[in-house]
Amino acid sequence: MGGVENLVFTDKAIRLLERKQYSFNVEPNLSKTEVKRWIERFFRVRIVAINSHRLPAGAARGSAGSVTGRRVRRKRMIITLRLNHSIPLFPGKQNGFVS
Repeated sequence: MGGVENLVFTDKAIRLLERKQYSFNVEPNLSKTEVKRWIERFFRVRIVAINSHRLPAGAARGSAGSVTGRRVRRKRMIITLRLNHSIPLFPGKQNGFVS
C-alpha cells in the first residue's frame, strides 16, 4: 500500500485504538502528507492529526552472537481519525463470521 507497511498491534497501540488512534509502520522517507493522502484514499476516512517518530535501530546479530551492524531504521506514525470514522482491523469479517 504505497509505503505504509503494516498496522501495529503493541500494548500501546491497542490502548490508542480506544481513542480512534491507529499506529502504522511506514517507510522512513515518507512525509506526513503522503501518508495522510494514502490512508484517506485507501480506507475512505478523514484524518484529524498525525504524529510520527523514528524507532531505535537496534543492533543486528551475527551468527556467533557478535554485533555485525545496524538494522534499517523504521518510522512509525500514529493517526487520529474523526469520531465517526474507523479503519476495519479484520477486513472481510463481520460479527465473527467470514463473509
